[in-house]
Amino acid sequence: MSLRLGDLLRFRSVERGVAALDPRVKLAISVYLFALPVIYDRPPVLSLAASSAVLLLVTLLLATVNESGRVLRTMRALGPFLAFVLLLNVLGSLTAGTPVLTPEFALTNAALLMRFIAVFTSFSFFLLTTSPEDFALVLRWMRVPYDYAFALTASIRFAPLFLEEVQEVIDSQRMRGVNYDTRNPIRLFRNYVRAFVPVTVNALRRAFEMAEALEVKCFGAVEKRTSYRTLRSRRRDHVVLIGSTLLFISSVSLKFYYL
Repeated sequence: MSLRLGDLLRFRSVERGVAALDPRVKLAISVYLFALPVIYDRPPVLSLAASSAVLLLVTLLLATVNESGRVLRTMRALGPFLAFVLLLNVLGSLTAGTPVLTPEFALTNAALLMRFIAVFTSFSFFLLTTSPEDFALVLRWMRVPYDYAFALTASIRFAPLFLEEVQEVIDSQRMRGVNYDTRNPIRLFRNYVRAFVPVTVNALRRAFEMAEALEVKCFGAVEKRTSYRTLRSRRRDHVVLIGSTLLFISSVSLKFYYL
């Protein structure tokens, strides 16, 4: 899996399209998009159609912030993992004596892989257009303790930096002659261990620095915290939330009562 998947967690400061919505509304839409591929698990035709619809909706939502190509880059980054899953399915079918060169097998695996991509990208526009501060406010609105909310938002903020640092270490070692294109799995594993050792040391050092900074700022000294920013929904947020909720309920009703 490519390290560029960390871009899905990198916040883009934009104030148009879906990014201008209330973060609670964006979270609700993401949950709906995540649930649809899970609910439409069979038959394969409906599963493939539902997952394709989710990918189309995510692409349209990202198009409002000029990031529609992110879905294609995500699918490209997931390529090695999807190929590995497909290989496991083929080996499992061959072991069980099930033919693999059939339309049914191709349709089933296409639906499975498409469901995985849809589930993986369902929260991409929310993470892309929601700042860590707004995400923390949403968690506090959901009555999540502040310590847990802070830890989660901090991990989301530092995950892209960690992956970017890994890529920089790999690139610097490539310039020094380390071969990351070798087909020898043992040598490739050793090379990646060489890359992750300095990154892990830097991550631990950054964690200690952050802990000291929080201690200097008296983190946790006051039990009841206040926030400079508050979440305020507008009329269009209500309209989008009601419309998306009705569409989700209709999709679920269609699955359980008519199919």
